Amino acid sequence: MRLRELTIRNFRKIEELSVAFPQGLCVIVGENNTGKTAIIDALRLMLMSSREFDAVRLNEDDFRIGTNFAPIEVTCTFCDTTDAEEVDFYECLVDIGGGKFEVRLNARVEFNKSTRRANVKMWGGETECGNLPVNLYDRLAAIYLQPLRDPEFGLRPHRNSQVSRLIDCLTAETQHTNFEAIATKANDEIRKLPSVEDARKDINGQMLAITGKELSQDTDLVFSDPEFHRIIAGLQPLIDKLPFTLNGLGYNNLIYTSATLGTLKKSAQYAFRSILIEEPEAHLHPQLQVLLLGYLAVEANTTANPVQVIVSSHSPILVSQAPIDALIAVHEYEGVVSAVSICSITLDDNPKENDKLKKKLQRFLDATRAELFFARRVLMVEGIAEALLVPVFAKMAGGCLKKSAVTVVNVDGINFNAFLPLFGKDKLAIPFAILTDGDAKLIGSGPSDSAKGLKGQESAILNLRVEFSEITFEHELARSKLLLPHMLDALATIHPTVTKELRKTAANLDTDDEKADAFYAEFKSSNVSKGRFAQELALILDNSGLGLGAVPEYIRGALCFLGVIETGAEHGSTGNAAGPDTFPASN
Repeated sequence: MRLRELTIRNFRKIEELSVAFPQGLCVIVGENNTGKTAIIDALRLMLMSSREFDAVRLNEDDFRIGTNFAPIEVTCTFCDTTDAEEVDFYECLVDIGGGKFEVRLNARVEFNKSTRRANVKMWGGETECGNLPVNLYDRLAAIYLQPLRDPEFGLRPHRNSQVSRLIDCLTAETQHTNFEAIATKANDEIRKLPSVEDARKDINGQMLAITGKELSQDTDLVFSDPEFHRIIAGLQPLIDKLPFTLNGLGYNNLIYTSATLGTLKKSAQYAFRSILIEEPEAHLHPQLQVLLLGYLAVEANTTANPVQVIVSSHSPILVSQAPIDALIAVHEYEGVVSAVSICSITLDDNPKENDKLKKKLQRFLDATRAELFFARRVLMVEGIAEALLVPVFAKMAGGCLKKSAVTVVNVDGINFNAFLPLFGKDKLAIPFAILTDGDAKLIGSGPSDSAKGLKGQESAILNLRVEFSEITFEHELARSKLLLPHMLDALATIHPTVTKELRKTAANLDTDDEKADAFYAEFKSSNVSKGRFAQELALILDNSGLGLGAVPEYIRGALCFLGVIETGAEHGSTGNAAGPDTFPASN
């Protein structure tokens, strides 16, 4: 069986949250302090026996502030149960119809103000009077790997080391005598060494002198206690023929994780096997992060004794490489924590089109675009020119994208539809703006169907704002009396001869729209690299002293919606130059 859903109420900053888990690998992503660790700890509360070292211990700080210690409630729902598992978890079954059942585990944690203790009550099934199987944790296996963990402790020789556990799983009881025979033989051989025999005689002679014959004890010296579990407790890894204590922290983490997964995979006695890993990217360079994630994804989808791998991460690299349906994005906005499980989102009612859109989204989530899962506000743009220049316009308007926690996402075209389903009610509720081209045939002729369709999404996605130019980004900038001279200066650094003629042409035109038409026609026919032009223009504008009045109105609208500049500034006509900015080069 596998974990399908977790629900949490009144736990730390979470008021109420439901998290849907995909089959196999799950990667929980989000910025710091949004609730990722709370989700992992809620799972530790449910999946690990209170006797285990890594089980979570709750105290008064875990109760949601402002609720007067309202009870913490956690529920885990498991699906895909076999007939044998339904028998084992009979007390926990919930009938979902069609002759099918799910397993449900519930917990309520109440705070006793007199003793200042948190008291946990657990039950199975739908009603609180339901019991739990006596051997519940003989059928559930969960291992927790904490952030910034010390892998040396887990690899150090002792009875519960991961190496010892793995060998125990791999060794049949009938094979224990093989280990013990080898250890007994080694002890016999070592006893014969003169120095060992002399040491034994010396110890016994001194004991006899101290205690006398009546109270003396006979002492022997052995290499190892020849009992199976004590033998394997003494085993430790050598890395390239060197002790693991001399190995790098990152590689020791990989070894420890490998031993842990190996142990779980070989533990066929469990109905549910899971590993909870916080920040697997710790101590790993990007290439190893990608390799580790690929390994975890494969292991989580094996059919024999599968392990549900649940990871929390801050790494855009891991997010960009994870299977799209493995992602769960956690966000906090205005005090409300929300979680979006990509596996539960339908991008299109047509299954084939839905699969196509998810594959498109997977391709788009490279390391840069994956940053949207760590953002507090998102601004999506069509291309590199907008991505380079919008931060400069924000500065000119008196704002700063970085200080306003805005992440700019370049979708390389008009592929906004792949991202739209991630936002909205019960999804990513953070402010989300789109800057796009209106693609009108002429000024005033109205936007394209594509632009109107995007604008129409605002009614369904209340945290969305769509702003578009009349025709294109560069054309819109060229319509400005304040910006056009600087655009000509930027173009002159790339095509000086063309720009010289263009200046003469523009000087003989009457209206700003005619000048913009002339500029854009030459811009297109000259095959100017939009990225290179935008870089040159950004450098010029950054030192121009222009203010809010030079920022195109549709860009002002998006900046106001995202809280970068004050509301109402989108309709302003003048503005002072931007003040000092701690991020002068870019946002």
